[in-house]
Amino acid sequence: MSSKPPILLTKNPCIGVCKDDKREICKGCGRTRDEIGRWKSLSPEARHDINLRVLATQGKEVRKRLLREIAEQAEKDGLA
Repeated sequence: MSSKPPILLTKNPCIGVCKDDKREICKGCGRTRDEIGRWKSLSPEARHDINLRVLATQGKEVRKRLLREIAEQAEKDGLA
């Protein structure tokens, strides 16, 4: 019997630095314009995938925000 790892959900990874680069990727949170615009309607799995990418590619401030929010949710769910 195998269990799935938890899905990394957050309200959103925005840190309030909303500037995009030439590839239309936000310099603050690392999401594309499309991902930002559709965030609330994305499936939990799609948001999970984006959060994983952001954790791997963005700076310390974004990682700290995401990890703090994930830890708070795990504590509420009794997983921490």
